Amino acid sequence: MSEQAKIMQDIHTIVMSILKTGTATIEEADEIDRLEALLDEQKCFKEINHENHTCQGEEIASLFFSDNYDKALNKMLECEISPEDFFGFVEYYYDDEHEDEELTEMFTGTFKRGVNEAYKERPDS
Repeated sequence: MSEQAKIMQDIHTIVMSILKTGTATIEEADEIDRLEALLDEQKCFKEINHENHTCQGEEIASLFFSDNYDKALNKMLECEISPEDFFGFVEYYYDDEHEDEELTEMFTGTFKRGVNEAYKERPDS
């Protein structure tokens, strides 16, 4: 499991605890803030200088959204982002408030398996 996946799992665990109790403790809130700061340091969340995208994961997602499959895979390899981390980023980043949230419906189980297989077949992976 990657560092990004562990951070997201820890956030999920805290959120589920908060949902179960109906309230967040100060410690839980502080821990979520700490984990989100760590998440911002991960490759998918790395800020880029691009007029349409704020981070590497968003750029890769937009390549998939615009049917540039090979370019998206190449960008994942270039940025050293695994499919697991990319799809974890998508689930976390594209929430109900994100303008492109509906586009993420293209990332079905079959699509994810295809990306995983294609990623593994690339010579640089």
